[in-house]
Amino acid sequence: MVISRLAETPELNNALLVGSAVLLLLLVSWSVLVISSFLLHQGIRASGIQSLAALGEGVYKRGRLLASFVSIPVIVAGTALLGYALWSGTDLQPWFDQALLEVTPDILKALGRGAGLVVLMLIGFYTLQRGGRRLVVRVEQTLRERQLHEAQRIHVEKLLAILPSVVNLALANTVVNLALPAVDLPVAIDWLISTTLYILLLVTGGRALVFLLYFLSERLVASWEAKSQGTPLEEYYAVLRRLLPVGQKSLEAITYISVATLIVRKFQTLEPVAPYGPILIRVVSMFFAASVLVEFGRVMVTRLLSASTSVADDVQRRRQTFISLMQSIIKYAVYFCICMMVLSDLGVDPTPVLAGAGIVGLTVGLGAQTIVQDLINGIFLLFEDQILNGDYVRIGDTEGMVDEITPRVTRIRDRYGRLHIMRNGEIKNVINYSRGWTLAVVEMSVAYESDLRQALRVINEASAQLPNLLPGKAIETPKVMGIETIDESCLRVRIETKVAPGCHYEVKRVLHMLLVESFNANKLEIPYPKSVELSPPEPLAPPGEKEAA
Repeated sequence: MVISRLAETPELNNALLVGSAVLLLLLVSWSVLVISSFLLHQGIRASGIQSLAALGEGVYKRGRLLASFVSIPVIVAGTALLGYALWSGTDLQPWFDQALLEVTPDILKALGRGAGLVVLMLIGFYTLQRGGRRLVVRVEQTLRERQLHEAQRIHVEKLLAILPSVVNLALANTVVNLALPAVDLPVAIDWLISTTLYILLLVTGGRALVFLLYFLSERLVASWEAKSQGTPLEEYYAVLRRLLPVGQKSLEAITYISVATLIVRKFQTLEPVAPYGPILIRVVSMFFAASVLVEFGRVMVTRLLSASTSVADDVQRRRQTFISLMQSIIKYAVYFCICMMVLSDLGVDPTPVLAGAGIVGLTVGLGAQTIVQDLINGIFLLFEDQILNGDYVRIGDTEGMVDEITPRVTRIRDRYGRLHIMRNGEIKNVINYSRGWTLAVVEMSVAYESDLRQALRVINEASAQLPNLLPGKAIETPKVMGIETIDESCLRVRIETKVAPGCHYEVKRVLHMLLVESFNANKLEIPYPKSVELSPPEPLAPPGEKEAA
């Protein structure tokens, strides 16, 4: 193939040839850079990845600037070639003819076929995109017509926002994978285009799958809760509702780990890291399964040990104490087994770990005897039924309600709301006010000036009202035991009352109020501190003054 001379003189012919070549190179470079930046920008927009949006906008805006920078070397090279030809008097016509001879018809056919395939690829993509858009609209209408809860609606909106991007990237990936073998691009460019679309599709599809799993899990648990109301399984489905956030986060982690594993396998240099993806998925799945086992174990223990509600109060509290202990044991046992399974999956033999833990535990146990003493004493406190959760006890100088008993410490809440945390090894002598009846003792002061028999009668009448005011708490009518002490300023009368466990303070307060009201009503004096002021005697007058008077 030969180019006809464009002018008669060699100088003008050289100028026209160089100008045509420069113009053709500028056209090709501008077309490639602008179209590639546009396609990259559209791909990032279709992915819906917000972190890459700024990159896509920057590439699209700088595509023409980059083309301008590329044009400068082309123009400079063309000008230099033309100047050399004019300086040396060389005719460039044979050079261009020789260059055109290198362009065979097969190359031209390949270029034309490639350009045609690119055009057909774009046409096919936009045609399929319209069909995908209509499908997305139908799915959106179907979901919006359903009655959804607030959490479900939020996940649906996020899914619908990213679904068009997934469809666009899936279509683009399909069309490009079908067209690239026919275009016969260099291997590096072919790999770059296909890998970029593949990664964008995986990331966007992973996000859409996460939102879909969130929506399906919310809807599934909600439907199960509605069906289980009033059935024996209602409590178990309530556990599923509590575990739903953990399950959703686990599914999200599994999805993203799977996406990362598929992306890593696309790069040969990162292939050794790929096997860790399934291992991480198993680890996340096992810890979620452990959470499910722990929660269902808590429910089963509660139902087995507190099935009857007609038992005595102390039996019920004893069951509640052992329920907490069994739930803690189940939790520690399940997570310990899961940790051993995780070590096995990571390639670590758990047998030496268990043996080392036993040796270390023995060493620590010999060195930390106080901890061992606390644990042993805590076990005896529980199994000997000395104290239970909810008991009102006195241990040393600490008095109050037992909040919680663990194998190592006991937590007691006193009457002022302060929480006392005591080591079980320090508990030596326990006074338990919650085992059977206790005595509420009140000492009423009677003034010496009052009629003692009347005061005793008033105390008996006031005490007799107590069982009616506090039924179930004051077990018997209070007994007036008589004068307990004779003080310097008053007589103290002792009154004893049998009360239900833990009610002695309330009964004493009410009895005090009855006694004060009865003394005031009968005009009996309640002793209080008094002071006596003595005036000095008047001086005696002299004898002479008395006679004069």
